[in-house]
Parts: sequence; C-alpha cells; structure tokens
Amino acid sequence: MNYPPSDPPLAYSYLAGREVSTWSEEWKHECEIAYLAGLAPPKLSVMLDGVAGSTDREEAGSRACAVKPRLRRSGPRSPASGR
Repeated sequence: MNYPPSDPPLAYSYLAGREVSTWSEEWKHECEIAYLAGLAPPKLSVMLDGVAGSTDREEAGSRACAVKPRLRRSGPRSPASGR
C-alpha cells in the first residue's frame, strides 16, 4: 500500500461540514477536538494548562509567554545532540 493512499477513506467532519480525507489536517483537528471535548474538567485543565485544577488561563498564558523567549534564545533542538 502506498502512503498516503491515492484514494484515502473519507469521514464526515462536523467542523468542515463535509466529508474529508482521514489523512487530512481537517480530520486531525476534528479528532483532537473530539478528544478534548470528551475529557473530564480536571483532565482538561492538565491537558490545556499542564496544571491540575487550573482555571486562570490568563495566568497560564503569561507563564508560557515568559518561557518562550528563553526557548528562542537557546535555538533549535538538534536530534543528534539530544538537547
């Protein structure tokens, strides 16, 4: 079988409002949202914020913004170096 297949299976996407390829980004987003929608609130907080019981998205966002510049300065990670 060739990957991706020349005639991939289709599935109905509620986000797109039509059938989409199960190999498409549209289907990937559909599955990600379905997974998040099915999580219990405590698990959803952990998934979105990395902290159990977090309800302050603004505070979590500010922490993420503070970390981002440090990540940029360190440069891209090299798979060979393990950094």
